Amino acid sequence: MIAGTPDIKNFFETLNECVDCKFNEKFSKYADYLSIAKIEDAQFISGKLTSKNVDYVSDNIGQEYFEVSLGSKESVTTIVRFTYTQFRPQFTVEQEEFMLIFRDSVANKIAVSRLSDKYSYIYNNDIEFGMHNANYLFNKFDDMFASGVATKYSVAFINIKHVNQLNRYFGSDIAGSAIKMFGAKLNAFPDSDRGEFAVHLGGDNFVVVLITSRLTELEHFISSVPVALTYGGDKFEHIFSCRAGITSIRPNHRFGNHVMGECSQAYSYSKKNNIDIVYYSEAINESNHNNTETLSRALDENKFLIYYQPVISFEDKPALHAAEALARWPLDGKIISPQEFITLATDSGIVTKIDFYVLENVCKNIQSWQAQGISIVPITVNFSGRHLFNSSIADDILKVIDKYDVDHKLIGIEFSEPDFTQRMPVLKDVSHTLSEAGVLVTLDKFSTGQSTLTLLHDMEASYVKISADRFDPDDPKGRIIANDMINLANILGYKVICEGVETQKQADDLMQCGCKFFQSFFYDKPLSERFFVSRLQNPDYDIEFATNNPEEM
Repeated sequence: MIAGTPDIKNFFETLNECVDCKFNEKFSKYADYLSIAKIEDAQFISGKLTSKNVDYVSDNIGQEYFEVSLGSKESVTTIVRFTYTQFRPQFTVEQEEFMLIFRDSVANKIAVSRLSDKYSYIYNNDIEFGMHNANYLFNKFDDMFASGVATKYSVAFINIKHVNQLNRYFGSDIAGSAIKMFGAKLNAFPDSDRGEFAVHLGGDNFVVVLITSRLTELEHFISSVPVALTYGGDKFEHIFSCRAGITSIRPNHRFGNHVMGECSQAYSYSKKNNIDIVYYSEAINESNHNNTETLSRALDENKFLIYYQPVISFEDKPALHAAEALARWPLDGKIISPQEFITLATDSGIVTKIDFYVLENVCKNIQSWQAQGISIVPITVNFSGRHLFNSSIADDILKVIDKYDVDHKLIGIEFSEPDFTQRMPVLKDVSHTLSEAGVLVTLDKFSTGQSTLTLLHDMEASYVKISADRFDPDDPKGRIIANDMINLANILGYKVICEGVETQKQADDLMQCGCKFFQSFFYDKPLSERFFVSRLQNPDYDIEFATNNPEEM
């Protein structure tokens, strides 16, 4: 054992170096001082051991230990155990203090790292489809640009045509099965030895990155993709055809978002003009510029509407807990949802103006509702990652809130993980400033990668959102993941909101894993201002009735 008290600052710096849990000699010095001899994690489902990992084992294991437990006995439990050799004759005062630091802070950080290593595959892959996901796509973009090989490749955004028709005729189960078969065939098309790959973005949307010379092959492939289906005992073949927006990566491209923005523009043009395959061009860019002017003019003329999607709490009885403000664009007699204009808004930079438009109108409404004596719940506003390039963004947000004399605790700012992964240092500063001022911060589309898990440990935020479709409660592995992520977030002081719940059974399983807040069409849809005021005045939910709440789309 090394005499003297190790320096705490160096200890934490060392831990950061060893965050992958492959502890180096420098860490061993401190572990030896504490007499830590073994670090292991074990996972149990209903009390039955399902997995176990061991790290940092010294020659003298010892019998004394303490544990950090994530989860509950009713569902899945993850235990990180630290075994140490017994001090002779006893702890020194310095060792006792240092051990407390280890228990209270270091143990959680190691647990975060454990989960990061264990679920890195989940972070980069769509398990249900057996394909890479959007996280993998943008990480690969970064690698391709950094290595200088990006210009060898082209990128195609692919959407399967007429899936809704298949769904109406045969039901969602068969349509979903057909999409998975398509995905499996598309996944086999790229040549991985040449750096090509396919990605499932969600639903019937896919991306393929391939050597530019193979684009003609891809066009031919996606024009006719047969899948074998069974319905009512009969087997038949269905032929899928696709639309695609394609762009070649050029020397002036620097980021994956730029490339995907061009693919999106080309795809939008293909859909609008009923052309299956469209390559990005300056003519399309000019057309997009005209659409941008229309969008900008609508914003200047205050044409946007604000809808509110409730967040329901199950801590006691089901009740309104908070809401998320959503922008809606009325155009040509119909309401256009964000999915239809957000890419255009993001590519053009208008999205930052829309975010502040929503924030300002939410603050106006809160001021008005309070003047009428209406009780208010916190309302969150989405902010694009583009704001993180503005060093004064936190101060700008606070100025708007204070302009309407709104209690900071009634406003939340929501950042989406795909937007902030490249700007984490800035996000940490912004979240710290907003949290200190009492504003609620939410991390949306929370996942399980190294960056996100580390962020859980370092961030100052009130909520994290996870998507229920990432976790299959009937799958033991999915159950472990859901349990670990929800309970780790809860232990670190975050409230977890589950999005996208589709059945009561799914909700019940997530509740068992520790989730008490839900934002889902299953319980309540986005409400126009008039109906949201009614919900504020009647915040309690009869869940069977909640699925039929009045709303306007």
